[in-house]
Order: sequence, then structure tokens, then C-alpha cells
Amino acid sequence: MKGKPRNQRLSSSKVRKQQHILEVTIRRDKAVAMRNRAITAFICKTLVFATLAAGAWIGGKEALRRFLWENPDYFLTDLRVTPTDGAVTREQVLQTAGIVEGRNIFTFDLAAARAELDKLPQVERAEIQRVLPNRIDITITERRPIAWVTQRANEDPTASEKAFLIDARGVVMRSKILLPEYRHLPTISGVAIENLVPGQRVNSFEMRAALDLVRLNGDNTHWEALNIDLSKGYCLVVTDRNHSKITFGLKDIAKQLDRLFRYLDLIRPMNKEILTVNLMVERNTPITFAPIEGEVPESSPTLVAPKTAAPVPVKTAQPVAKSATPAPFTKPFNAPASAAATPAPSGKTKPGTFRKPFRLNP
Repeated sequence: MKGKPRNQRLSSSKVRKQQHILEVTIRRDKAVAMRNRAITAFICKTLVFATLAAGAWIGGKEALRRFLWENPDYFLTDLRVTPTDGAVTREQVLQTAGIVEGRNIFTFDLAAARAELDKLPQVERAEIQRVLPNRIDITITERRPIAWVTQRANEDPTASEKAFLIDARGVVMRSKILLPEYRHLPTISGVAIENLVPGQRVNSFEMRAALDLVRLNGDNTHWEALNIDLSKGYCLVVTDRNHSKITFGLKDIAKQLDRLFRYLDLIRPMNKEILTVNLMVERNTPITFAPIEGEVPESSPTLVAPKTAAPVPVKTAQPVAKSATPAPFTKPFNAPASAAATPAPSGKTKPGTFRKPFRLNP
């Protein structure tokens, strides 16, 4: 007899499907109501948030307008520009920066104003600071020129419209105001003026050498350069206050200046002045001196001999011819004291009457 198979399911597949189906029944109107309530709540929250944001923005703007932008306490009434006695005037600074008194200090763009001031060739650095409630401080650091730049050596830079000022860094500029210290600055000539642009830097090698010479000799009071000629290109021909011509090389300007000062110290006790000197030659430096008034130059073949007394001829003893009979010897006569010299009527002393002794060589 056959038995039943093991692990045999007691229910069919249809019965099992019916057992796993959930019996969920929801009314359609109830689901629609729930969805509408969620949408309404979202819209209300959005409107409330937007209303609050708009109110805050409008209220803040109105508060800023009343208490900040239109508040007279923040109007610019104290404007300080430092310095006020330089080549850049106060009016030029304010016009370039676009700052006007009487306006609200928060309406000025200080970064843009600083950038505009830095573009001026005479300005090296500009600083602008806003000080509440009604003050703006502007500090200008001007470029300090150390020389004039001209095309010809005999040109007056203070009266020429083509002359430029140049500082120690090589930046050229033009000044609307001619300060008194500018009149005594040395000139650098032999430069193509048409290639210079205000506010730009001159990077030529000979110009840097000339600026080093002026800068290193700025505090010296014994020797002062009047003009520096760059026309030759390979050297600097310097004319000083005594119209001496000193030739410098383009390298080692400090060493060449030390040699020049040693030469000046050596010739100072001699009361001479240098006419020309070539410092490019380190050994056996050629130096010529200016002729002194009333003195013949050393290069002249004729020299004036000093005046001396005429020489006095010296008498020499003459030999005496021997004779057969010698001359008789005469004994000298000693005059008595009463026969001394008596004064003559004319005031001269009259010798007494005595016989002179015999002399071998009368």
C-alpha cells in the first residue's frame, strides 16, 4: 500500500493567492480632501514667509534711508588731504578721486578713487580712509624727482615744455607747479624726449647709471654735478659747477666717485682745478688741470724763469812779476789819537791823515 508523499501542500495555489490579498478600502472623497488641505497649508506658509521677507526688506530700506543715507550726521564735512604743499594740489586730488564735500560718505567708492589717484605720474602711493561719522582722510606720497631730463645740454629745463622730471626709480613726470627745489636739480641730456611717457619708467642702462651717480652724490657738498651727457652711449660725461669734464664708465659708479674724491683731496693743497679726467682708466688716470691766471700752461714749450740777482764776478789774485831790485818795505804809520777822524762840515766823516799800509794786491 502506497503512503502519501512527504511535504505535500494541503492548499492549492488559488487558495494561497486569496490568503495574501489585503482588503483595504478608502473612500475617494476623503483622499481628495486630505490632498487639498496639504496644498492649502503649503500656500499659506509660503505667503506668510514672503510677506515677512518683503516687510523686512522694505522696512530695512526705509530705515537705511532715514537713519543712514539721508542722515545729515553722515554728510562729508571734514575732508583732509595730506600733504597740501607738494606738486599735487588739493583740487587735483579731489577732482581725480571724484570726492565732493556735502555728500554722504557711504556713497564714495574708496577703492576706485585710490586706483585713479595711483594713475597720476606724480603720485607714488595713495591712501584713503573713511572715518565715521563725517570725515575722509587722503594721504598722498609724492614722487621725489632727483634730476631733469632734456634733449640738449644747454637747454633750460625750467623754461622748456619738453623737459621731464625723473625720480630715483626712473619714472618720468611733469609737474604743474615748479617747486623751488626743482630749480637746482642736475640735468640729464642726450635723451630722446619723444620716447618718454609720463608715468612710465626708463629702463636704459645708461639712464640707470646716471641716476645712480645723482643718488650717490646727493649729500655731497664738495663736488656737485651740473649736467650728465648720455649722448655717447658707452659713458657718462659729467660737467660740474667748475665746468670740469669728468668721464664716468657705466659700471661701478661708487668706486669711480671714490677715486674722483681722492683726486680732489690730493690737488686741493696745490690750489689747482681739474679741467678733464677720465675715470674709465683705472691706472694712470689721465688728468688735465685748468691754467691758473698769470701762469703759462704746462703744455707750452716756453716757460717763464724766475727773476734772480745778477752774479757778482769774483776777483782772482794776479801774479806779481819779479824784479831785480825788490821794493823797499814801508812800515805802517800809527796815527795818534788826536789825529782821529773829525766830522766834516757836510756831516760826513773825514778820515784822518795817515799813510796807508802796503798791500800786495792793490
